[in-house]
Amino acid sequence: MTDWAAVQVAKAASNVVNTSLAVKPGELVAVAADHNSDWAVVDALLAAVSAAGGEGTLLVQPPRGRAGEPANGIIAAALAGADVVIAPTSTALSFTPELKQAMNNGTRAIVMTGVTRKELIAGAGVADYEEVYRITKPLSEAITAGSQMHITCKNGSDLTASLEGVTCGIGASFAREPGQISSYPSGEAWSAPKAGTGNGVLVADGSAHELGFLSEHIKVHFADGRAVKIEGNEQADQLRRMIDGVENGDNLGELSVGTNPSARFLGNITEDKKQVGTMHFALGNSVVGGTVKAPIHVDLLILKPTLHVDGELLVEDGVIIKTA
Repeated sequence: MTDWAAVQVAKAASNVVNTSLAVKPGELVAVAADHNSDWAVVDALLAAVSAAGGEGTLLVQPPRGRAGEPANGIIAAALAGADVVIAPTSTALSFTPELKQAMNNGTRAIVMTGVTRKELIAGAGVADYEEVYRITKPLSEAITAGSQMHITCKNGSDLTASLEGVTCGIGASFAREPGQISSYPSGEAWSAPKAGTGNGVLVADGSAHELGFLSEHIKVHFADGRAVKIEGNEQADQLRRMIDGVENGDNLGELSVGTNPSARFLGNITEDKKQVGTMHFALGNSVVGGTVKAPIHVDLLILKPTLHVDGELLVEDGVIIKTA
């Protein structure tokens, strides 16, 4: 890594530690990684924690086979003792029961799934997060206040889902209070639809967890919140194999809007889904606030959706309409 790149990675790591998490002297910070993590990112995070006066501990496990698969017992026990968790793992730690239990006890967390130095020194990693918050907040409020969501797109998406009892989160890379969680890079109004209510079809045309760029569209049909049919090429076959036999792997666990103006389309769903005006849906575990538990969470990206909530147009063909 060049000197310039090292400086940029260090700057981004400092932003995670000091701005997103506001780590205080003496706090116990667990940096949870796996064998496929980018060690330039891991080292920079540990250095930033030390500079902030925190006590950083590095936790490393073999990579999980699927996003959201439970952490091993050693990491599970360690998370329970942390004030702060930073997770630059290659597959998502954010939906594991171990991290959720730690958050219930007051741990706050930033997840950085699949993030490498490339993501940190450009694009969403260097966004103005006050601007991201400004874009995200009105969308989140409109979704929270609504009773039904309707998603369409020119490639054939047409799905409705209930928002009854749903609170839409503001994903702007801030987790400064006990029990809060966000991602970095971030930028999304995220929500879990009411369980058992998603009906229709969603067509992923961007990228997906563990699949990267989608060479052809993947069409997922839903009935009462469950994926009942998946159509497409060999990547659709891979998706079916990923969820086949997994308890609640077919659950519609997320419907979220991207809100980061700096995000790029890289084939890495962690950044791709943050692009302004995109939407992503997930199969498996519900995002925070949802009620369905599963040992997997697979995001799939819709590049140019149209979104109505209770008849109000919030996003049109990938352009956010709701700005205040």
